Amino acid sequence: MAHALVAAHGVGDELTAEAQVMASNILSVPGYLPSVAARAWRWAPEMEDIAQTLRAAGLPVDMAEGAVAVMAHWEGDKDNYDLSVAEVLSHLQERSVH
Repeated sequence: MAHALVAAHGVGDELTAEAQVMASNILSVPGYLPSVAARAWRWAPEMEDIAQTLRAAGLPVDMAEGAVAVMAHWEGDKDNYDLSVAEVLSHLQERSVH
């Protein structure tokens, strides 16, 4: 989606340059998840903005809206960096989201 969006705006080279400096092994570090959950509150609104931008570009919004839905499960974890990975994962399984 990112590549489709930047292509629509003519900034593909900038995305590629940014991606080259990003950590590429984040999935190999499950201990990073509590940090993600603790900061999800600030990313959800950004993902809503991304969904609007994708919609305006005529692109699918499913991934962005799905990310917002996932992050809603972590609303109660705001700024709590002391959670275990098991706790963070269990919050994803909760049915009711605030």
